[in-house]
Amino acid sequence: MRLSSCTVLSLTSHVSTCNGSIAECNQEDELLMESETSRRFLEQKKYISNGALQRDKPVCNGGGSGEAYSNSGGCLPPPSNPHNRGCSKYYRCRSDS
Repeated sequence: MRLSSCTVLSLTSHVSTCNGSIAECNQEDELLMESETSRRFLEQKKYISNGALQRDKPVCNGGGSGEAYSNSGGCLPPPSNPHNRGCSKYYRCRSDS
């Protein structure tokens, strides 16, 4: 398990005990944690695909290979619970199909 720098710093710098609330006892660490979170957000890769850069072409209806839901012709997935699925007699449906 890898410890982040703010965790190691807080483990080594707080030898004394604190009788206050969590916020009061960790006031010094609050800025460190905030900067650690900001650093992680900045490290993330932020880019868009080449398909999104094409002008006048809808993203979902492109039909390219590997594109999500390209067979259904839209951005929505195919229905997962169609009405014509049939019913077991165990569930006592309206029609005994």
